[in-house]
Amino acid sequence: MNLKQTALLKKNTPQERIIKYTEADNTESRLTFSTLFNSKLSSKSTLRTGVLVENFGIKSVERDRTKQPDNDGDGDPDLFTFTDIDENLSIIQPYIQGQFRLTEKLTLNAGLHGQYSTLNEQFVFEPRAGLSYKVNQNHRFSFGYGLHHQPVPLPLLFLNEDVNGELVQTNLDLDFVRSNHYVLGYDVRISKGWRGKVEVYYQDVSKAAVEPFSSSYSSLTEGANFGFENDRVSLVNEGSGFNQGIELTLEKFFSDGYYGLLTTSLFESKYEGSDGVERNTPFNNGYVANLLAGKEFTIGKAKKDVLFFDTKLTVSGGRYFTPVNLEASQSAGFQVLREDLAFSEQNDDYFRWDVKFGYKINSKSKKRSHQFYVDLQNVTNNENIFTRRYNRLTNQVDQVDQIGFFPDFGYRFQF
Repeated sequence: MNLKQTALLKKNTPQERIIKYTEADNTESRLTFSTLFNSKLSSKSTLRTGVLVENFGIKSVERDRTKQPDNDGDGDPDLFTFTDIDENLSIIQPYIQGQFRLTEKLTLNAGLHGQYSTLNEQFVFEPRAGLSYKVNQNHRFSFGYGLHHQPVPLPLLFLNEDVNGELVQTNLDLDFVRSNHYVLGYDVRISKGWRGKVEVYYQDVSKAAVEPFSSSYSSLTEGANFGFENDRVSLVNEGSGFNQGIELTLEKFFSDGYYGLLTTSLFESKYEGSDGVERNTPFNNGYVANLLAGKEFTIGKAKKDVLFFDTKLTVSGGRYFTPVNLEASQSAGFQVLREDLAFSEQNDDYFRWDVKFGYKINSKSKKRSHQFYVDLQNVTNNENIFTRRYNRLTNQVDQVDQIGFFPDFGYRFQF
């Protein structure tokens, strides 16, 4: 990705000018290798072992003037080099797992997963296990536990910090973020073609990256704005958080010309920065519900052509966000957030309804078809919010909405 952006400074003044404000040139390549070996130890137990190797080639140059001082005295914020890297790293994941039928009704799945990063030579073991108890053909209970690790996002690891005039990657030695997962589930076969499922889960997160001084920041909140902050340096693995909730699923498998799927999740997502204050994560919507349904009608003399209808309905609580400090932003010339009130305000609820219908013509003698469809997205034209951000030109906080009603027409040929 190559990006260059300019900015208009001192608008409507004699000093008005356009300068290069942001420059980014990022390239990432990935090479993946995996292998596994299956062995049947007996009629009641199997064993699988293998390894997954991912190699990343990363080239990144990012320069920006946001929040920068004017050290060279040219009247403009300096263009600071936040990243300038050409790195090659690998994540190696060996594993061994087995399935053991302890009784006719009780099955154990257990294993050990490993993870090694060549970037800073970290290696961790991750035990995982799951028990499944099949009461009868229609009812099953399950319990699972797993220890998981993941690296701090790469854009944070490679950030530069100016240390006595030298650019240093002070986040490079951060450890993996660790989380313990617990899941309790119940599956029920309601009737022919219908299935229900309930899952209760808890995720305990530790060793998240936070700032070394009292702050509301945590790497667990990164990605909420589809980007990463470039001024979070000298981080330490002392943050924590948790996710907990319940998920309900009702599914009608496709039969008799129709299908349906209803999923609902009620949850809570919290974190703590280095200030020790428990806050909402931006993803603490509270609830999400999705409804998918579709119906097909066979028509024509040969009953090969299909008239179909599909719909999808999504509702959820709004995301949490950090309010903009408008007065400080106007004074600084760039967005300044109220970090003492991090993720204290919530957007309005999200609602979207999509409708799709069409006609499929199937060949009588060959495996090919022609399909014509109309996809009406966000048919209610609901104005779901995308973000709120400070606008330097208007000196106000602007709201940006997601796309409204959008019709899509298409044709598909399959053979």
